[in-house]
Amino acid sequence: MDDVVIRASRLEDMPAVADLRWRWSVDEDGTAPAVTPAEYREAMTAFAREHAATHRCVVAERDGTVLGMAWLALNARPPAPHRPRGRVAAELQTVYVHPDLRGGGVAARLVDRLVETADELGAERIVVHSSVVGESLYRRLGFGDARLLLQRPPED
Repeated sequence: MDDVVIRASRLEDMPAVADLRWRWSVDEDGTAPAVTPAEYREAMTAFAREHAATHRCVVAERDGTVLGMAWLALNARPPAPHRPRGRVAAELQTVYVHPDLRGGGVAARLVDRLVETADELGAERIVVHSSVVGESLYRRLGFGDARLLLQRPPED
């Protein structure tokens, strides 16, 4: 997959990013959409524009076509006496690679790029809520269980 370029997304990539997320959620997972594809493209573009300070997106591109994506959400943490400027926690989100590129290490390259970004920003931790399918990838990349990282699922 030497012909695949991993790069920071641009605002003009967001319709293609939205199409990938649509493919994943609607076409592959069978989720019923609440909007049209065009409306979803607009929503994704608005999200990227409105959250540029807190979210980074990288894409995998081959021959000018975006075929993979991954997001990093940044969460500022309050200052502490020993760290008066505070820190950042990071969360990997929405890692997806088009079926045509799967199995070639593209997802790992996307995650690696975002891990580098989080490290450059001084993130004290990077977390990911993985699917069963993605778990082995994250473990290979050094992610592991965190005993005190707890979550409360929403009440249905």
